[in-house]
Amino acid sequence: MKKYINCIVHNSSEGNLLVGDTQTALIDCGMLFCAAETIQRVKDNLGERPLDYIFLSHTHYDHIGALPFFRNEWPGLRTITTAAGAAVLLKDTPRRVIRELSLVAAERYGIKIDAAYNDDDFRGDIIVKDGDKISLGNITVEILETPGHTRDSICFFLPELELLALNETPGVQMPDGSMYPGYLTSCIDAINSIEKCRKIPYKHLSLPHLGIVPDNIADGFFDRAFTAAAACRDFILSLKKQGLNEEEMQEAFCRQYYSEILSAFQPKEAFMANARAAISCTLKEA
Repeated sequence: MKKYINCIVHNSSEGNLLVGDTQTALIDCGMLFCAAETIQRVKDNLGERPLDYIFLSHTHYDHIGALPFFRNEWPGLRTITTAAGAAVLLKDTPRRVIRELSLVAAERYGIKIDAAYNDDDFRGDIIVKDGDKISLGNITVEILETPGHTRDSICFFLPELELLALNETPGVQMPDGSMYPGYLTSCIDAINSIEKCRKIPYKHLSLPHLGIVPDNIADGFFDRAFTAAAACRDFILSLKKQGLNEEEMQEAFCRQYYSEILSAFQPKEAFMANARAAISCTLKEA
């Protein structure tokens, strides 16, 4: 699909380019440590055209860490996010976490980075809500609010391309075919979001960190996503029933879910932060 171009340059990063006949956009801009390579790939596909928008699927470092460098390359670009996402980006703590985890990821993969950027470049310029539509000319981007991974998570449906681009709320498909559960703020919200996305009349599915996937992966994806979310919830509740304390639950969660395959996508420090969040929200909802 020449209108939807995979610009992902590292397993742990993100970035899919939309080339409309009047405007252009990137869905997430990826990791800080591969900002230069991602920017070059976008430029190679745009030629002399500018990048007009970056849609933020959510506000995690592996999806938006490179944002300051994209702003430097294209000063006129505008970011698109929800009100919740814009609020997160104004806070000191998320900005600090983005910087810290970006540095951890760079070290994990043995890459030197330039972290001399302005935190104020992490901001939302255009606020959208569920059902809103952004036109790129011959491509329309419909906004689907899909909380569960984060409260600001959004997916994107491109009706002209019959393409649904997901965030991590439904889960993350691993190369071995397994599904890593994606909920961090609410299992209930995640399951509702899975069912919402299932109803979209798509023919093509774009998954986090993978781009458009073949039919053998797309087929049954939402069934696997539902099963993974429910299994994660039940596993956490079983740990609680066993009387494990918080630290013991985190260790058990790590043994259950962290693997060599997952480490290619996510450093352990980020995994453990997510584990704590998943455990906490599951126990609260129970």
